[in-house]
Amino acid sequence: MTLRPLPRVDVPASARSVCFAALFLGAVYLGRLTVMDGTSLSVVWPAAGVAAAWLSVQHGAGTRWLDLGLLTAVTVAVNAATGAGPVLLAGFVVTNVVQAELFAVLRRRFFSPAATSFGSRQLAVLLAVTTAACAVGTLGGIVTMLLNGSPVTWIRIAVWFTRNWAGILLVTPVLLRAIHRVPVRRPRGTGGGAELVGALGLSLLAYVGVFWGVAGLPLSFLPLATTIWLALRFDTTIVVVTDLVMAAITIVGTLTGHGPFAAIDDALTQVLVVQVHVAFLSVLGLALAIGRDERTSLMGRLSAATTEAVEARAAAERHGRFTDAVLAGAGSGIVVSDRDGRLLLFNDTARAWHGLDADDSLDPAEHAERYHLYGPDGSTPLAPADVPLLRTLAEGTVSNAEIVIARPDGPPVPVVCSGRTVVGVDGEVLGAVVAMHDLSDLRARETALAAANARLATHATKVEQLAAASRTVLRAEDPRQAVCAAATEIAGADAAYLMQPDGQGRLVTTSTVGLPEDLVLSVDVRHDVSLVLTSYLFCEPVFVADVETHPHASPALTEACGTVSGAWQPVVDADGRVVGVLGIIWRHRVAVLDPTTTAVLEGLAAEAAHAFARADLHTQLARAAQHDALTGLVNRRRWDDVARQEIARATRQRAPLTFALLDLDHFKRYNDTRGHLAGDELLRAFAAAAGEQLRELDTLSRWGGEEFAVLLPGCAAADAVDVLDRIRAAVPDGQTCTVGVCEWLPGMDAEEVMAGADRALYRGKDTRNVTVVGSCADVTTRSPAR
Repeated sequence: MTLRPLPRVDVPASARSVCFAALFLGAVYLGRLTVMDGTSLSVVWPAAGVAAAWLSVQHGAGTRWLDLGLLTAVTVAVNAATGAGPVLLAGFVVTNVVQAELFAVLRRRFFSPAATSFGSRQLAVLLAVTTAACAVGTLGGIVTMLLNGSPVTWIRIAVWFTRNWAGILLVTPVLLRAIHRVPVRRPRGTGGGAELVGALGLSLLAYVGVFWGVAGLPLSFLPLATTIWLALRFDTTIVVVTDLVMAAITIVGTLTGHGPFAAIDDALTQVLVVQVHVAFLSVLGLALAIGRDERTSLMGRLSAATTEAVEARAAAERHGRFTDAVLAGAGSGIVVSDRDGRLLLFNDTARAWHGLDADDSLDPAEHAERYHLYGPDGSTPLAPADVPLLRTLAEGTVSNAEIVIARPDGPPVPVVCSGRTVVGVDGEVLGAVVAMHDLSDLRARETALAAANARLATHATKVEQLAAASRTVLRAEDPRQAVCAAATEIAGADAAYLMQPDGQGRLVTTSTVGLPEDLVLSVDVRHDVSLVLTSYLFCEPVFVADVETHPHASPALTEACGTVSGAWQPVVDADGRVVGVLGIIWRHRVAVLDPTTTAVLEGLAAEAAHAFARADLHTQLARAAQHDALTGLVNRRRWDDVARQEIARATRQRAPLTFALLDLDHFKRYNDTRGHLAGDELLRAFAAAAGEQLRELDTLSRWGGEEFAVLLPGCAAADAVDVLDRIRAAVPDGQTCTVGVCEWLPGMDAEEVMAGADRALYRGKDTRNVTVVGSCADVTTRSPAR
């Protein structure tokens, strides 16, 4: 049983210094009360133990000078108050400080375990450290006595040494154990407390009896019995405290003239004997208590070791049973043989794979045949030297040896074998153990992984094709043609076409690949039946392996394209409208269209819708940049480009070229009386009427406002007049126009020719509704057409 120590409360170092100073004060005072008459020696010196404990505990740099200062101050104060002179004061200060400091330093240097751990080695260290410190302190005492004029004899030296030695041995252990709050143990059982009380009581009676009851008799040996009893039965803390108390009784009794030591006549000898007696009891008690503690600890460890051995044996038995169960139920096959290769053991898995149990009478050379062992290919019989068990015995270890167990009445089992020999303590080979692991699942996973890798590679190829096709489609001048070409490549098809609504209720081909260039496919959205319409109307991809027999197939489209298998992918724009159908044609049968190809075609169709919208927008923007928004005629910007091109052609071909400028007469009045909307309608109607009078190679442009420009390649001015008169006659709504004409001459640019036409037009404005032919030389006027 252990008595728990009081909870530890952290006390500041300075507060501990004050507490030690107070305790040291009391110890020094008690020591000075025991000074022998006619000498400067004290009978006891507990201050030596207090100082040693003090400096052993207080070793921080922050309190070092405070502790030394307090120790010096207390020593000086008490000794001065009790009559010590200056020499003694100085000597006592120096010897006390040096002795305590040396004890603390040596203890910290050699007494490495904590104060709570105390054994024979620690006791020996304590005695050695105490002896060394007291020897140095005694040397200081000798010097002090010499300086003080006191006689120095061996007995005085011995008394000085033993009183300090006894003071440290009695006081220091008690203080250190109290400071470190070492737990106090007592004997187990209900009578432990009573035994402790009895032992302490008998010890007290023995000391009182020896020193006061039987005066004069040399019975100092009797207390030894109680000291031994306490040391063998009770905790070390109880022993050291009891030794301190009994030492105090011994000293008090002797000083008061009682007990066996009072009979010694010489005072110094008496003190020496008392101190030796006290020190002997202290060392005896410590030695016995420590021996008892070590023996108890050894017995505890022995008991624990015994318990561990018993538990280890039980664990080994459990482990053996567990190992047998594991071997029996392991998913791996286990085969064990002796050193000659004779089979000793198959576990359940090995027996199931082989269909047989281990046969120790079988010749090892017959293992492969008897247990159906084959090479990794599953068909080559295994040679005896290649049997993993025999290889293990020959080589010592075998790793990753693949074989196949191919029983005639069961499926083959591919296994990988690892084995090693079993070696005894003396290095002798006792046998071999081989573990076989089923590779069936691994082989299946490898096959599945290979298939998955192939699919992944196909998918990656398709994705790369889609990425390349997307780039091509987005960059192509004709994205529709690029989409058809990409679809053919991605699907490995023979041809492809793109059909889109024409705005008249039909789907017509806008691009083809792998089909005749002059082939135009067309289906009526409302009346025809075809697979392309199925995809268009339901906005779903369609794949048909046998197109010819499908009820929705169009015979005309099938025959025109030579389709055997086909796929149709709707092209849907960002608003969810189907803007076309991409048809993919195989002229050989394709049983299944893999999901990767389907997904890639869907992605291509999405890119196609974006590309078409982008291309159409570019076309619209290009047209808007070169055409008049109101009339649809080419604008002034486009006119300038065409004029330069036609002048260049006329120059090369030496052909005539005529320019004309037309102006609607009284257009402002028409606008003001009928409104701007009517004026806009007149401009549109005039543009349409004038265009009908022109050839395809002629150019009609809205020059600005109500003015129009005409470019007539290969036409001289005289011939152009007839054309322009027809245009004047075709002005709608009873309106008229005036025309200025100028024929291009080599070396002139478009601006010069148009300037001539403009001068002619200006002349015609005097009469209006005329055609005026102008040139740099002269101007000819014609009457209005009738």
